[in-house]
Amino acid sequence: MKVSHLIPSVALSLFFAGAQADTYSLRMGGGHTTGLTYVKVYDTFFASEVSKRVAEKTGHKVRFIKAWGGSVAKVDGAIEAVQKGTLDIGLSPIGFEQSRAGLLNYSAYVPFTSPDPVIQQQVSNRMLKEVPALQESMKPYNSYVLSAMVSEAYGVATTFDWNSIKELEGKRVAMAGTNAPLFIPVNAVPVTLGIGEHYQAMQTGLAEGSLFYISGMEAFKLKEVAKYFNKTGFGSLSTLVAFMNIDTRNRLPKEVVAIIDEVALEASLRVGEISRKRDEDVEAKLKSAGIKVNTLPASERAKWAALLKDMPATAARELDGKGYPATEVLKTYIRMLGEAGYRFPTDYAL
Repeated sequence: MKVSHLIPSVALSLFFAGAQADTYSLRMGGGHTTGLTYVKVYDTFFASEVSKRVAEKTGHKVRFIKAWGGSVAKVDGAIEAVQKGTLDIGLSPIGFEQSRAGLLNYSAYVPFTSPDPVIQQQVSNRMLKEVPALQESMKPYNSYVLSAMVSEAYGVATTFDWNSIKELEGKRVAMAGTNAPLFIPVNAVPVTLGIGEHYQAMQTGLAEGSLFYISGMEAFKLKEVAKYFNKTGFGSLSTLVAFMNIDTRNRLPKEVVAIIDEVALEASLRVGEISRKRDEDVEAKLKSAGIKVNTLPASERAKWAALLKDMPATAARELDGKGYPATEVLKTYIRMLGEAGYRFPTDYAL
């Protein structure tokens, strides 16, 4: 009788329809909680569908041991946990993993991308399928990209009303450090903090704004300290990635791996759809509660984008210098978004 060794202490063996079948326990986790769409989809849809389909189609069983909210890996540690095998599947906001996932972070280098998570997810899936360098870039970390999922559209929650880039001058905005280059050219002051710290930062005056999704106004209770939200047009980004340990993939039966990959693709599409609806629903709810939601005018987005026109080329050159085909990846990304019907507010020279 064959025993699965993914987690020896809990692995079981059984027989199914007269043939040998195994139970595989997979450790899955990440730094964020299920309050974020991509984590919730993996916690519910992905886990249940993989278990269900594996049982129905192969007779094997897959059991997930979940470790969200940083209990095993913080937001900047999921890739390392997957690499070492502490997690079999790790979910990562790769803006915190620039040294390891720099090439996968391509969408963050091109400001003012599509605000529609569904369009962005379709392009993200196409990129992963048609640009082999993205998958190859993670092999040194013993990690396989199951899916690169999109965020909701980024905007800025603030304690003050604004709708022009001039009004950001001197204002302190909390954000992940990798987003600082977006704000420095408009003379705003980036304050590097994780999203869980934005509430207190605005409550104490350390920050006057928070760069995040509009759903953060509810999920992280930012609406209690910020009565304004600006839909800046930064867009939805393909920066939420599910990685799987390559050794784990090699130990699992091929038919089980195929089902995991199949459900991961479906999960990514679900993330895009839920994110679009969540943006719409939360905006309506906030407006009814008296929160003012502004949409940055196209003329202001164009001004801001013009100030950032060299950002894609600068990021590409840095990654090119490390041996990654970043310039070609960014050109492909811009082309694919164009084919999907999106036009950037400025031309980024690459």
